[in-house]
Amino acid sequence: MENRLLKGSIIGIILIISLILIASGVGAAPSSNNDTSIQTLSKGGLTINYPSDWGYSEAKSNYSIMSISKLNSIDAAGVGQVNINFEKKPLEGEFATFVNTTYKSMESDSSFKLISSGSSVVGGKEAFEYVYTSNQNGTERQHKAVWFEKGGQAYALLYSAPIDQFDANLYVFDYILSDIQIT
Repeated sequence: MENRLLKGSIIGIILIISLILIASGVGAAPSSNNDTSIQTLSKGGLTINYPSDWGYSEAKSNYSIMSISKLNSIDAAGVGQVNINFEKKPLEGEFATFVNTTYKSMESDSSFKLISSGSSVVGGKEAFEYVYTSNQNGTERQHKAVWFEKGGQAYALLYSAPIDQFDANLYVFDYILSDIQIT
């Protein structure tokens, strides 16, 4: 009788502990609704990895080889308001002169304001970096552009967002720059 009581108590305790664990969610699988995975895109000699809350989008530039945008910022035309555009332009003349000329012409346009410029490294290649703002059609945006040269082509990696969203999403651009593969 004593042995039965002991076995019954042990089984009862195990059942109570199991019920408590189930009720508190311990051991439950985490929700996958908020999981962000890494996606890969390869085009035009570049391979990038980016978070799954970003996706392929339309670009406004004729030189664009690919463009990604934060998914919740894509408008009805398929253009992202928070976006990263990858461009490849035929290099005309010396690379540094070519890039600097682009920003010199912006100086005469009052809708653009250069914040900073300097050198950088992208995928093991020397690069130029520019940060500037623009005001087009009443929308103020901030931009970060990184340029490098490969095989007679000037590559421009351009991050753009409304000023109030720029800093919050800059980490994606910085991650892509640190992880990019140039083939």
